Amino acid sequence: MTLRLAILGCGGIAETHLQSLKELSDFNVSYICDIDDEKANDLAINSPGSQIENSMDMIITNKDIDIVDICLPPHLHFSTALKFLKAGKHVICEKPLSTSVNEAQKLIDVSNSMNKNLYPVFQYRYGKHILILKDLISKGKTGKPIVASSEVHWNRNEEYYNVPWRGSWEGEGGGAILSHAIHSHDLLSYFFGNIKSVSANISTLVNQIETEDCASIAMTTEFGALISSSITLGAANDTTRLKLVFEKISVESGNNPYAPGEDEWIYTARDPNKKNELDNLIFEAKKNILQDHNGFKSFFQEVANHLMGKKSNIIKPEDGLKSIELVAAIYHAARTECKVYLPLDTNSLICKDWKPKKIKI
Repeated sequence: MTLRLAILGCGGIAETHLQSLKELSDFNVSYICDIDDEKANDLAINSPGSQIENSMDMIITNKDIDIVDICLPPHLHFSTALKFLKAGKHVICEKPLSTSVNEAQKLIDVSNSMNKNLYPVFQYRYGKHILILKDLISKGKTGKPIVASSEVHWNRNEEYYNVPWRGSWEGEGGGAILSHAIHSHDLLSYFFGNIKSVSANISTLVNQIETEDCASIAMTTEFGALISSSITLGAANDTTRLKLVFEKISVESGNNPYAPGEDEWIYTARDPNKKNELDNLIFEAKKNILQDHNGFKSFFQEVANHLMGKKSNIIKPEDGLKSIELVAAIYHAARTECKVYLPLDTNSLICKDWKPKKIKI
């Protein structure tokens, strides 16, 4: 069985997706769709055999398409995903699923009612050392989580924000918290458990944009662990780094901004006598990871495995919802200058729409 897929949107992330999809025999990129002919043609050059389409309506009515891959600007994610789920297509959606907690929940509800799958893209989870650390956690080798820190320090200047939808509440739906730190925050909850409370300060200090480009966030988890997150788009270069302290080991990630799980990580046993045991566990875990492994490729392979009824390690749409809820909680905490507790009340204004001009606090 080969899954016939259509890529919707032909920006930079679509090219990244295409590179991985081409390496997997389970997918056939049948259509490339964008209202911009030049962008569609540029992407299609790298995908011989793919047909170009300018109208998503033509993709919706095409019964041969099994699944769509949404690579559009954030403000189009919800409406597009909703439309294709209702049309009976499986949906892969780049982050964020939506710019509203309630909209993200609606996508899950429609996905369930239509018996079609919704796959949020969190490719960081399939990084080499993400898999290794998760394996250690599952085997009880780390002990309880204690303290973690995340640094998402990137360089985003005026040229980056020349793209019309970036940096605006209506176009991007949020700032650095939504567009840059969402993957790192997902990893923090993946390793440390669900976030239960949030305090935050946010500001726009680097660029002349509507949305925030700097943030300092404090979080607690369901297990009582403490987390700090530092975000800026005013750094000299792009760096993503995690530090994680567990009861039995401490872990420091590499600095790769786009794939922090691929650089080498430092694992330190709290008990020096356990060093050799820890090293052996990591060595064994590495042997189970393919040499040509990468985050996006592994993500798409897991999607294919899931759709074909094979054993899979997919990311659930509820994980995408949790990431959106955390964004909403951070914005609410920053604006009210109060600690915010999760889960949020879905009847609250912040769950309906966190854009400032529509929220009266």
